[in-house]
Amino acid sequence: MDNSLKFFGTDGIRGKYGDKIINEDFAYSFGIAWGKYLETKNCDKSLPVFLARDTRHSGRKLLLACQTALKENGFFAHSLDILPTPALAFTVCNEGALGGIMITASHNPHYDNGLKIISNKGGKLGFYDESLIESFIIPSTPDIDYASPQKIHSDRPAYINRYIENLSLHFDPKFLLGLNIVVDLANGATKEITPRALECFGANVIPLNRGEGLINDQVGSEYVAGLSKHVVEEKADLGIAHDGDGDRVVFVDKYGNEINGDKILGILAIHASKQGLLTESKFVATVHSNSGLEYALRDKDICLYRSDVGDRNVFSLMEETNSNWGGESSGHIICSDYMNTGDGLFSALSVLKCIKESQQDLTTLSDEITLWPSKSSGILIKNKIPIKEFKELHEYLQYIKKELAANARVLIRYSGTEPKLRVLVEALDANLADKIFEKVQKLVKKHI
Repeated sequence: MDNSLKFFGTDGIRGKYGDKIINEDFAYSFGIAWGKYLETKNCDKSLPVFLARDTRHSGRKLLLACQTALKENGFFAHSLDILPTPALAFTVCNEGALGGIMITASHNPHYDNGLKIISNKGGKLGFYDESLIESFIIPSTPDIDYASPQKIHSDRPAYINRYIENLSLHFDPKFLLGLNIVVDLANGATKEITPRALECFGANVIPLNRGEGLINDQVGSEYVAGLSKHVVEEKADLGIAHDGDGDRVVFVDKYGNEINGDKILGILAIHASKQGLLTESKFVATVHSNSGLEYALRDKDICLYRSDVGDRNVFSLMEETNSNWGGESSGHIICSDYMNTGDGLFSALSVLKCIKESQQDLTTLSDEITLWPSKSSGILIKNKIPIKEFKELHEYLQYIKKELAANARVLIRYSGTEPKLRVLVEALDANLADKIFEKVQKLVKKHI
């Protein structure tokens, strides 16, 4: 989490449900604060606000708390119940709403939950706006029955139809005919929409984890072993997996091998460039993306720009550099010609389009991008001590930067969504990557 913000991380507010932040009283205070923020923008309160959630058991009460707060302050706050984050973002834009709140902890474990704000333009808010909202958050204990029945907006089915119809403007009818696709829905928010959309485009869909278990519980984008097994057993052409709220997607080829997210970014960038659809031959990734991606794109005369981690940072740099494609190796991918936020379903369809138009399978396409050997870890922490205060580590990192910059790269950062210090080491040579990684790990553990 950004040290300058008390609640917001790189992608909303997250934590364990029932703790001092992620609870109904805080959600109510959050709804009040967001309403005050909207009022600073001289908003038209006759316009709607939409709320949605993923499938976590705690989501309904948190949504009701936010909705109650907004209604008490004169807003028309409508619940769309279970819906992927990108479908909520599209609905906000398409209906001219003031914005939206998504109750989700994305790829986090099922016992976590969180709050994401969707702007009236369908994207994430910037640092200044989040700071302003935080300034309005005042803890409260309202007398509300959070177990009261939830009223779901009657137009929900129509909004889902419009979201899927909008996808048809970007992809040819039945372009997936002949493809057998296994889809891991993570027992999450995409359980309804993704299979339906893929089938609309002609695919034969084999769905997994459509609600029979807990969200993200050894399933979905963070756990592809089950997906890989089913792809091989079903002799499918490939597999895709979403995270809990559907703004991410990861891929498995027909052999059951997970395709690295940076290779997916490379496939999309190269294909868009070949089609003349990559604005000014620019693409945005993050500091976390592998150096091999940068070199592969450079060979295709595509310039790679790197942002800080977080899809809002990706989108900010896309705007700054006039780029229309960008993404993270985790599976967050943004095409601003489509929408201002990541959409796992749109991203999946875009990769499937690359496969169909190139008449090559996913394995062959991914082989065009050779990544550097890398090692990474996430180390649990209690406090976020500034990394520059790790004296020996800082000195070693300076040495790497000065003497080995052309052959190796080290990235150390605090997670914006979990209490972890993330370490990434990559090098042209696997042995060098191993050596640097071991030393960095030892130096880090001296200080935590």
